[in-house]
Amino acid sequence: MYKLLTKHGQLAAFGLGLLVIIIFMVSVMSGIEGFDALSKEDQYNSTIFDMGLKLTLVLLVVCAVAAILFAIYQMITNPKAALKGMVALVVLVILFFVLYSMSVAETSGPVAEAAEEFGLTDNQSRMVSAGINSTLLLGGVAVAAFIISEIRNLFK
Repeated sequence: MYKLLTKHGQLAAFGLGLLVIIIFMVSVMSGIEGFDALSKEDQYNSTIFDMGLKLTLVLLVVCAVAAILFAIYQMITNPKAALKGMVALVVLVILFFVLYSMSVAETSGPVAEAAEEFGLTDNQSRMVSAGINSTLLLGGVAVAAFIISEIRNLFK
């Protein structure tokens, strides 16, 4: 399966995407005259573009399921390499929960107003803060690793 995907995977993905685009364009072009005849208010309620959105969601689900199944298959067939990935995942989860426990819900300012507007609870607000802090921390680590590796390569 792996050899098949490495050889023909990009072509298959491109072909499937092209097929979705063709189906979408045919469905839109067949009803565009009726869509143009509608008033602006009725155009907002039109379902002419639903086929493209539904097909895109189907492709998203298929890709997510394929990625999960492929990851499970790789973990089963190569557990030694999977152990490194699982350790990294555990470290990321621990980092997130440490940042979650350190974050506090905003009670004033524009962040608190946005949280109130969208109806976020304190726990959800802390979760968002932990996610943003995790992203910033990991981005900083990635930039630092890039700079350090380039300096190291400079002296090789």
